[in-house]
Amino acid sequence: MFVDPTRGRSLGVGLIATGVFAIGACSDPEQNTDLRPEGDPEVLAVLVMNDAAGHLIESATYCKVGDEKRPARVGLPDFTAPDVCPPDVSKSAEEIVNAYPDGWYVRIMFDELLDPNIEELIEIEDPETGEGTDTYTGTIANTHPVKLECESVGGGFVEVEYDGYYSPAGNAVTWPLGPSLVILPNDPTEVATGKQCRVTINDNVTDKQGNKVPMAQRGPFTFKIAPIQVVLIDPADDAEAHSPVDGQQIYFDNFYVQFNTDIDESSMCDEGAGMDECEFSIGPEDTGHCSTGGEYCIVNGPACPTAGDTCEPRGYYAYNLGPFGLTFTETGWGPDAPLQSDKAYTFGFKQGTKLKDRCGVETTFGAPSPDDQTQVRFTTNKFAAKTANIGSGDLVSAMKKLSLPFTNPIDFATIDAADYTFTPTPVAAPGGDPLITTTEADMFFAGHYQLNTEYTFTLKAGAKIKDVYGAEYTVPADKTVKWKTQPAITMTSSPANEATVTKATPTSVVGVTLTFNQAMDATTLTAGTDYTFKDAMGADVVATPAVGAAPNACAINSTGCQLRIRANLAPGVYTFTLKAGAMISANAALVGESFTNAADKVIKFTVKNADPVSPHVCL
Repeated sequence: MFVDPTRGRSLGVGLIATGVFAIGACSDPEQNTDLRPEGDPEVLAVLVMNDAAGHLIESATYCKVGDEKRPARVGLPDFTAPDVCPPDVSKSAEEIVNAYPDGWYVRIMFDELLDPNIEELIEIEDPETGEGTDTYTGTIANTHPVKLECESVGGGFVEVEYDGYYSPAGNAVTWPLGPSLVILPNDPTEVATGKQCRVTINDNVTDKQGNKVPMAQRGPFTFKIAPIQVVLIDPADDAEAHSPVDGQQIYFDNFYVQFNTDIDESSMCDEGAGMDECEFSIGPEDTGHCSTGGEYCIVNGPACPTAGDTCEPRGYYAYNLGPFGLTFTETGWGPDAPLQSDKAYTFGFKQGTKLKDRCGVETTFGAPSPDDQTQVRFTTNKFAAKTANIGSGDLVSAMKKLSLPFTNPIDFATIDAADYTFTPTPVAAPGGDPLITTTEADMFFAGHYQLNTEYTFTLKAGAKIKDVYGAEYTVPADKTVKWKTQPAITMTSSPANEATVTKATPTSVVGVTLTFNQAMDATTLTAGTDYTFKDAMGADVVATPAVGAAPNACAINSTGCQLRIRANLAPGVYTFTLKAGAMISANAALVGESFTNAADKVIKFTVKNADPVSPHVCL
């Protein structure tokens, strides 16, 4: 019987394959190892996963005092070699107080092989044939070799349900260490941050000769779940200004902060008399908003452009990134007014900041420090133009609008029409000039770009452009971009044929999306004439074609064009057919442009409701 070397935390259980490699059944593998088969099974170390960033390192919360067999310096897969137990064998390990909240588990290491009956083996069946695969998964859920307990939110210890596996591989110098019992809580997130846990070995853990673990070595072995901690922040601390960042990056993209557990968004900006102040600052607090007009200003610096106007210091906001497709451990923190160009700043969580985890348990932060990533020093770049989103020689969709970004928001009053040229002028450009002056941080050129057309843009040498705080950039040489739009209208569709569409909510509208490389007129797509949309019974689905939401609204300032045929569809099977010969006209401003569908485009898809989400339960 072969022990698969991949068995471990990522699998959640052990895997064993038979008939792959044979270890002699009559030999004792302990004879060829650094193990100690004689006598009772001794507990050499108890380790806990506390690596919230790398999910690799298990640290010792207990080391057997006076035993030379216990692990010392061990090489890890990342080529580091930490001391698992103190080099002085007269000392045990300090209790772990930072177990990874969302992925903690326990490894109990022994000095010899255990009776393998402590683990049940369940053969994995082929999902298609139902036949056995000669590969097994290990479980200790029923053999119950330990008692695992943690503090509840209300106080007092409660038992934690777990599974895990027995790993006979390894010794005091391998990684992972072994032989060992690995205890995996069924849901580590049921235990709140900062709570105490303990594990006690039960009476049924024996070695191959039936010897039990000595009573003095059964525990309880204690450890604590970490409080809320920062595991990653971007931009990172850069006190020496080796890698300045754009002020635009901080203003638009904000600081990205990942924690070791889910954060309750309502606790991120709930300070002050109005319970709406955020728990961080970006200093110096030298920029803000003019009280009227919406302009930005420098506090105690240049006055607002309107006489008598007041410069009000900027505020802050924070948000969780979970709703945007990331995890609820990931967050954004930003200012509601831009920063100045070419200036040193410090981002930091305020001392006394209180954030809550998913169980409602608070962590109070101490003084901010770069050492624990609760403070970051950074410098903003000088104000300058960056690279345009279209390169010279590119062949692009007619929906791709030219954008020339800058390192900080632009003061559009400092841009003169003589500073640039754009030829030919896009159709329906607002006021005949494609430059949009209501955006920030970039020069964005609107209008309907025509297919099969060569465009040229030049930002002229000598042009002087300022940011919203007066920092000036002089264009050193002509910046020219020459590109061409695609030769003909193209269409793509979604979902794919035979796909399944899951509704976000029971009332969400879903259906078919047709995406074009040219601004199209949704009113020229007609049910019955151009397409059919039917349910599983052959009944027509009532759904009026419409343009997509911004930025796919097919408008002069849109960077995409989608025609959507959607409705609040009940779960079931639907068939959409865009007929051969269907003609869809481009936007009315683009005279003569149209798309003709060459052959029936059939999309059969299944609609289902999202699986219900059970509320998170905390012990």
